[in-house]
Amino acid sequence: MGSIGPADDTPQTGTEFPFPIVSFQPFLDGTPEGKKEVADRLYDAFHNFGWVYLKDFGISQSEIEEMFRRSKQFHDQPTEWKEKLRLNDPSVSQGYTADGAESSDPHGGRSHKECYEHRKVNELCPAEGELDDWTAWANTFYKKLLDLASHVASALATVLGLDADEFRAQLGQLDGQLRLLHYMPVARKTLESGRNFRINPHTDYGLFTLLFQDSVGGLEVDRFHDGKFVSATPIPGTCVINVADILQRLSNDGLRSTRHRVMAPKLSQKQLDAIGPDGYLPARYSTAFFVHPERNFLVDPIVKEGDKPHYEPCVAGCWRDAITAKNYRLPIPMDTPEQVQAAKCVDLRYMMAANIEKKPRVI
Repeated sequence: MGSIGPADDTPQTGTEFPFPIVSFQPFLDGTPEGKKEVADRLYDAFHNFGWVYLKDFGISQSEIEEMFRRSKQFHDQPTEWKEKLRLNDPSVSQGYTADGAESSDPHGGRSHKECYEHRKVNELCPAEGELDDWTAWANTFYKKLLDLASHVASALATVLGLDADEFRAQLGQLDGQLRLLHYMPVARKTLESGRNFRINPHTDYGLFTLLFQDSVGGLEVDRFHDGKFVSATPIPGTCVINVADILQRLSNDGLRSTRHRVMAPKLSQKQLDAIGPDGYLPARYSTAFFVHPERNFLVDPIVKEGDKPHYEPCVAGCWRDAITAKNYRLPIPMDTPEQVQAAKCVDLRYMMAANIEKKPRVI
């Protein structure tokens, strides 16, 4: 056992950890043996880490490279143009978010990034034909990710010991949220001071997330919610799947929602010397596809015999709206009993997040 030391304001980063890499091809091939093999590996990864690298998932490297090119194309546009697409409704979650406009940090930290959310639900997107048919591309890529998410949801049903068709029917039409993130070049001193992050420590709040990251790095994972972060190094040809809050609640803590953040990339001393203490860290791009159940889905824990529910039930759409409103400093909807219940669950979520960094840790 180590000695007990007080937690500082920003959780420390640990050494690199070999997260599991799972080929999804056996599941896509559709044989019972292949599906069970993938489900078993996913259960082990999600139960122990909440995090897995997925390869052979049906989206080519050239499509991923085009996605990053399109993300850069969007974010290269003038700020005035992007601001016309500003996200302004928590129940829609589509549009542009400027640097500093969103934060889920319970201690008032700042995330240095901008992003665009695409959901095909309103007009907060580039006009038809604009930016080389940018929105038509986004719609097509969104559909590819939604198809992949559907397969992953079926695999998760097997992980949970449920009938895949029944589970998918209960979830309803999956609701994806495509987020294209740009981390602008940021002063090295900024990320080394106070509670400044590229993205503050958080868990995602849907079912699960598909994540693509460029080669720059900086993503870190707190595997056990104890403030000890390890690097999630970019691996070409993979995407990351992480468990999110709804799946943790639904599995009654059988699967772990992954706490993560983005900090400065891991650089050699030679690279740091070249940047200098007053220099800027390089830009970074990533793309997340947040997967949610349909809005009316009741998130009610699946309780094993002899256990008891760890969470109160709440309606998925109300849960999502309350968290989005809180992160964007918008009014939280409280007009119905379902919204009030969700707001109560969300308050508890943020209270638990705030308490993580107050605990002493083993050194």
